[in-house]
Amino acid sequence: MTALGGSSVVLQVQGTFSKSLPHRCRDLEDIIRTTSIKELRHALPYIIENMFGFGNENGWGIDKIDKHSHPQEFDCLRRFLAPDSPLLNLIYRLQGEIYLSYEFPFKYLPAPTRHMMEEGMVPAFFVNKLQAQGHTGQTFLSLGAFEYFMFHLAYCLVNPSHSCPSWANLYDYLYPNIIDSYISYYLPLDNKMIPPMPNVPSPVRSPVSHYTVPSSYTGHSVSPSTTPPRHRTRPSLFKSGFTAVQKPHVQGSPVLDQTEAETWRSETLLQVLAEFWLNQNPADNEKASFPHASFPMRYCRYSPTYQPDPFAYLFDSYMPSLNQVKMVRLLVKYLHFFTNSAPSVITSPYQTTIHHPMEEFKRTAVPQIIQKKMYNFLGHAFERWPLDSSFRMVLETWLSYVQPWRYTDPNQYYQSKDSHRPDPTDLREKKVDERWFQFIEDNLLFYTVMFQHFLPRVFRLDLSSPQSAYMLYRVTKVLCLPSLAEMIFRAESWSYRVTRMPMSDLGASYLSSDHLPPHLLPPLPPHLADLEAPGFQYVPLFGERMRVQICELINQLIQAREVISSAQQVTPKPRRRSFAAWFASILFDSKHYSEVNDSKKLLLHLNQSLKNLSEIFKITLPDELQDMTLPADTSLQNSLLMEATTPDCIETNHGPVLTEHGRYQVVNGLRKFDITYQGDPDLQPIRSFENATLVRILHQFCSFINCQFCGQINSLYSRQDLIGRMAQVYLAPPLRPHQMLKSPTSKTTAEALCQPRLSLRFLASYQTLIYLGILYIFLRMWLGAGPMEFLIINVFVCLLYAFLKALMSSRSVVSS
Repeated sequence: MTALGGSSVVLQVQGTFSKSLPHRCRDLEDIIRTTSIKELRHALPYIIENMFGFGNENGWGIDKIDKHSHPQEFDCLRRFLAPDSPLLNLIYRLQGEIYLSYEFPFKYLPAPTRHMMEEGMVPAFFVNKLQAQGHTGQTFLSLGAFEYFMFHLAYCLVNPSHSCPSWANLYDYLYPNIIDSYISYYLPLDNKMIPPMPNVPSPVRSPVSHYTVPSSYTGHSVSPSTTPPRHRTRPSLFKSGFTAVQKPHVQGSPVLDQTEAETWRSETLLQVLAEFWLNQNPADNEKASFPHASFPMRYCRYSPTYQPDPFAYLFDSYMPSLNQVKMVRLLVKYLHFFTNSAPSVITSPYQTTIHHPMEEFKRTAVPQIIQKKMYNFLGHAFERWPLDSSFRMVLETWLSYVQPWRYTDPNQYYQSKDSHRPDPTDLREKKVDERWFQFIEDNLLFYTVMFQHFLPRVFRLDLSSPQSAYMLYRVTKVLCLPSLAEMIFRAESWSYRVTRMPMSDLGASYLSSDHLPPHLLPPLPPHLADLEAPGFQYVPLFGERMRVQICELINQLIQAREVISSAQQVTPKPRRRSFAAWFASILFDSKHYSEVNDSKKLLLHLNQSLKNLSEIFKITLPDELQDMTLPADTSLQNSLLMEATTPDCIETNHGPVLTEHGRYQVVNGLRKFDITYQGDPDLQPIRSFENATLVRILHQFCSFINCQFCGQINSLYSRQDLIGRMAQVYLAPPLRPHQMLKSPTSKTTAEALCQPRLSLRFLASYQTLIYLGILYIFLRMWLGAGPMEFLIINVFVCLLYAFLKALMSSRSVVSS
């Protein structure tokens, strides 16, 4: 059913689009409350398409609104799109009308899904949704109200016509907050059920099997005999193996039973997000299955006959944005919490265990919906992502997926929303428990093949760069977790039933499949063969072929280490600093780490990577490196590798609260808080070397500027161009992103410390005043400069210093 353009309600809705966002949301909520469902069904497409910016329209800027620059718009839209808002309640009620559907254009689906349908194979999720207009032949999807809303919400992030700046902190922006509220509502971490939809029958569902249609069905003409029925049904989002354990329903059944309806919205949300965020590029096995599609055929990446296709980049050219990768990582972390919140299954031959539908969904959501699409998403990103520091987010997404043991306590998810606090699970090196072996075996290719994807990037990186060295260190640190490498080796041995060769002189172990011809290689297990293309040749992670590459990587690390060590030993001769450089260093003290600490951290990461690789692959390092793996600076080593020195606590709005285990650690002296002043530096007590009057005047002036122009300061600081980098020199917050709080601090105080601001308290120092007086006397005697000329010269020096700092920072980003 399509919307009627002459409806009075539609005209009222369109009239609200010219108003400001707060008034627009308020008026739309009033219209929804005072209008009947029969009239609102025609207005819903206008609201959704105008809000999310469908096609070439910009929409309401949901992906650009942040809570600091536009706090009023942020709050009103967040309430307007809440899961229990009047708009969503309207969608729930419209979902209950079985014969009501909305059109979503076929061309906006991800390319692999479109190509499958063009070849005649319709995925189960889209069965009976694909429709065509008889007179025009245009193909579209016929969706219910809830599906229609979720399709637009997920497509908003990947819409190519939307240009959005990179999100520095996800939870400062509206779109991530909306997604977070939906996954928290429809995928609850506790054992509570989703609130039922208000007074509507259960939604209908399509059969689970694939539905094959003639090629002409998705073309420009459709014969009436091949058109599916007009009424809508929903496909099951699970494979047949899962649906078999549920209560079966007849294919022609008009509605679901109550148990299936409880998880339908959860399934739909997760399936839509996975479809639009993870399925934008075809997998190798899909390319092999559909040779007539518009993406090129390529061989398996690790096949002996693999030859890169130089024209592949012209066709398969979709590259996810950094914001999309951040949202994917957010989804991965939450799904781990969601899955781990399922109660343990205790089976007994003396009793029949009845599992709740949501509990079953928690156990099957990742392997049935996410796993294959995530594998393709990461593989494409590893292969095509630019060689710059932005790859760090892709890397962290991969590392988050392969470490589900980090995400077992739901409280950790809520703590991770605080940008000023590091993820507490990142700071601890725990032994991987044996209970995670099943996950490692089911996702073996994520550990082995993805690491083989990562190695070619490392060989092309400059490991003397801090960003590159840190990325390698992060990967080796994860693979070197206690018992993880042994579990990966055991999973390889069990999955492929290959024998272990005798120990070599260097203590390494091999898998004999390295020496077998391709036709004698053991087949992939079925649950892993589905991830790769037919004919895929698996290369064991601990095999001889990989060992050769690891030895090359170790040599590259040793060379980079020698370059850094030689640079540290060369001490430049002391020379007289220029007056301008001396004056700038006095006035503008940079809060970044010094170059000496940077080189120490870089050397530490290289040394630790060498040590981790030698432990993982049982490779003996040269004798001269045995005692040089870790630097002599133990304080720096402890600060970087052993940061878990604070007692266990739970973060609240009033600061951290010790747990029972945390109290035990404090009482027995095992851990303690590092009590230092980490509040607002502008509110410190006036010290003896400061002028009290100037401190108060400058504080009042800066407070007025920061309060009056808060939005403009945040917008200027978040810009990624030259102007933004210049602003970051003078508007930097007291707590930088790479710094972490070591003392107990309330959440409100910590958030305030992360906000950019103007601070001029250093001008109240007697030392600064003396230097400025000397400079004024010098300029007065040399150039005859008066007070106005002196002020102009100082402003020019400030701008020049910020310009040079911005150029240096941009150059360092490009070189990395």
